[in-house]
Amino acid sequence: MSRWNELAHFLYGNGFWYADPIREIHGIPEEDLFATPDPGGLCILWHVGHVAHRERLHFEHIIQGADEDGLMPPECEVFGAEWVAAEEVRAAVGSAQEVLEWVRDVRIQSHQYIASLTEEDFHRPAANGPPDLTVAHWVFLTVSHGALHIGRIQLLRNAIAGRRDNPC
Repeated sequence: MSRWNELAHFLYGNGFWYADPIREIHGIPEEDLFATPDPGGLCILWHVGHVAHRERLHFEHIIQGADEDGLMPPECEVFGAEWVAAEEVRAAVGSAQEVLEWVRDVRIQSHQYIASLTEEDFHRPAANGPPDLTVAHWVFLTVSHGALHIGRIQLLRNAIAGRRDNPC
């Protein structure tokens, strides 16, 4: 295994605590996953699903070149790039547990893909990305994007619980 593989596995939750949305929501009741302190805000479950949605889109479509159509289960399309009210998320997905199982499956697939990469693979251009962005760029951009949403999950979790936001 290359150093690139080791770093990618670490950043996708095998060590780096700020990259695993499932770990971040551990112990939160399902009702709170759909709660929003502000009616114009996104719920925690949307952020969790969005991390997996982008991870799957980036890994399979942008990096590997798979067709974007049919890439997501229809109920998970609500986690795309558009704002979706908590009620719409609930109506689309059914239970939070089903979403969390899908998120876990996406992460397993990501680790399997990372494990398949050679040192050279990290340096080649992504199949559907700009030619100057390599597989490594997309792998690490994707985990950075997820970390942004982990921060939002933390903020929402504290707001819903009535706790002050804790600075780093």
